[in-house]
Amino acid sequence: MDEHEELITFGSEIKALGGGKVGGYLIRFSTPEDPDLTGDFFTKGTQIEYGDNMPVYYHHGMDKTIKRRVLGRANITPDDVGLWTEAQLNLRDEYEKEIYKLVESGKLGYSSGALSHLVDREPAGKAMFIKSWTVGEVSLTPTPAEPRNSVVSLKSLVTPDEAALPIDGDDVPTQPIQTGETKMEDIDVKALIDAALKEREETEAKKAAELKALEDARAEGAKKAIEELEKSGSLRKSHYHSTDKQSDSDEGVGAFKAYIQRGDTSSELIRPDSVFQNIKAAFNVTDGATGGYLVPDPLYSRIVAKRDIASWVRQAPCLRLQTQADHILVPVEDTAATDFVVKSEGTAYDENEPTVAQKDISLLKYTKMVKWSEEFAAYQATNWEDYIVQVLARAEAGTENTVATANILDGSGATAASAAASSTTLTVAELAALVGSLGGGYNVNGEVGFLMQNKTKWYLKGLTGNNFNFLPTPQGGDFFGFPAYVSDDMPAMTSGLYSTVFGNFQLFAVCERPGMIVERNPYLYMDTGQVALYARIFRGYDVLQSEAIYKMAQGTA
Repeated sequence: MDEHEELITFGSEIKALGGGKVGGYLIRFSTPEDPDLTGDFFTKGTQIEYGDNMPVYYHHGMDKTIKRRVLGRANITPDDVGLWTEAQLNLRDEYEKEIYKLVESGKLGYSSGALSHLVDREPAGKAMFIKSWTVGEVSLTPTPAEPRNSVVSLKSLVTPDEAALPIDGDDVPTQPIQTGETKMEDIDVKALIDAALKEREETEAKKAAELKALEDARAEGAKKAIEELEKSGSLRKSHYHSTDKQSDSDEGVGAFKAYIQRGDTSSELIRPDSVFQNIKAAFNVTDGATGGYLVPDPLYSRIVAKRDIASWVRQAPCLRLQTQADHILVPVEDTAATDFVVKSEGTAYDENEPTVAQKDISLLKYTKMVKWSEEFAAYQATNWEDYIVQVLARAEAGTENTVATANILDGSGATAASAAASSTTLTVAELAALVGSLGGGYNVNGEVGFLMQNKTKWYLKGLTGNNFNFLPTPQGGDFFGFPAYVSDDMPAMTSGLYSTVFGNFQLFAVCERPGMIVERNPYLYMDTGQVALYARIFRGYDVLQSEAIYKMAQGTA
């Protein structure tokens, strides 16, 4: 046996766990009484060496089509049965998706490779105990007839006409396990490694050349230079699909993460419609460029979930409207209908119809820039998407709290109620009077509530002396059975400022264009090794009926 010959061991059949994730046992433990077909067995006492985020290959890199392409990364966890291994496949093209389909149909299993001089055996009865095994690779391979571990030479799997990966439902060939001396040519492992290193160096050199070409074109401001690169084929052209789901992979999450990490583009990315660009900017504008991609629904739903926890606008029963336009017309009551009128027999009916007006709510563009290091974006083990979700969710919630609160407090928003007597305190009677300011037609349970700073809320909850010490009331809620929503953008109890609001939030409108657009710029901060991420949303806020929401100012005394 060649001293550096590669040995492999077959594990168990693997299962599809969804979204390109697979799991199974890379190595199973057994006993001297139950060895594999070649008489070898592993136990918990075997010294098994392995690393984190190990590369995953198809059939040990011997497939003619896939070759030595890294399909994804695997993490290994030992338990009482063996080495449980979960791997996340990339699903970048039809070949990789086909491999995942083979997993779903139960036709693939795990196998690991180790160089023979790093494998140590010792006799154990009629079998051989494997004392040490260094996992050099994780492969997905057609499941052998013997489902248990089978330690064999890698070259025993090689046939003169090694089959390529079957596509479009072809049968999967089962690789025979040969225990006798092979007559095939030895695999030159060093040559394979050298070829892989050379291929990687060529790929990195090509990427470096393309990045330099882009940097030079940008520095010169030569748009024509970039167009010539695209025409020459040096830059890949992307093809986009609509926002409708086109595949069963992961709804574009993998493609979006690849774009954020490395700038890769593919057909899985969702390009926003042109109407997204026809909206004027609001505040915090850091980039006037157009372009970018919509955050895929699975990731955006996580942003929305965290945003809703921090935004009072999403907790209150506000009227939520969606539109693809840059503004929306909302009908509101202008004059109310009068009551029925008593009429004598034979006299004319009284005619007095209510009139309707319109609120024209404009959507504005709100932007946010995030910078991170190239290393952070590129490191595979970093859960950077959770970091981005947190940052963007907090930023969107903060934007809503600030803009919506300001809209209620400005001159055309809520109606001013009687001011409090003190410049720095409130009383039970003053809070009750604020509730009484709202007309009966608007004071509807489930639609009304308070809005104040958290500090003001807990100051009021500390008032004592009667039943208004804010223990739970029969109706529930914070004060008088009504909820108190918290906004840090509400003024404190300070002379002349509106510290407390009470009203019907069904008549406060939140208009949005669904989704969030993200754009990546790796060049702006290249000198400091950082990548800039630009995110933008489109929102509009307005009070529909000023008499439906009242604001109370602190006094000057």
